[in-house]
Amino acid sequence: MEVLEAIRGRRSIRKYKPQPIPDEVVEKILEAGRWAPSGGNIQPWIFIVVRDRATLEMIRKVSPGYLGTAPLAIVVCSDKQRAFQVGGRLGRDYMTIADCAMAVQNMLLAAYALGLGTCVVKSFSPIAVREILEIPDGIEPELIVVVGYPDERPVVPHRFSIEEITYLDKYGNKFVRKGP
Repeated sequence: MEVLEAIRGRRSIRKYKPQPIPDEVVEKILEAGRWAPSGGNIQPWIFIVVRDRATLEMIRKVSPGYLGTAPLAIVVCSDKQRAFQVGGRLGRDYMTIADCAMAVQNMLLAAYALGLGTCVVKSFSPIAVREILEIPDGIEPELIVVVGYPDERPVVPHRFSIEEITYLDKYGNKFVRKGP
């Protein structure tokens, strides 16, 4: 699948089939996350793959945005201590979030290209998720990626046009599109 096709076609999925995801497919998704860009090459991400139904259900209970019953979730965490050692306060307080978000975007696109649906969840209790997954201090759960075979086809959401969100050279100077 072409990258631009994956970018345009991917949707947040909230209904999943119960079908399990093969290990080799999960590994491809993790590889995509691992190869994300990272400020200062800190690579602060840590991925926790959750397949256990009881654990998934506990996480769902403390995550209002976690809808559906997908067979897999990947909890993307940041190593705040490593980020601080390499990048100081900027690395710890900002780059970890940006880097984890870029890793997640890679994972979403890879999952879509592999025929899977995903939904990113930020509305969860970090304290509860840390306890459920026994995450140590210094490691912060940032995002949950819910993964499964889609059991729905969401409509294409509205997107602002390039002209509505882009300026040329300075704010307020309209960008004029040359192509279709």
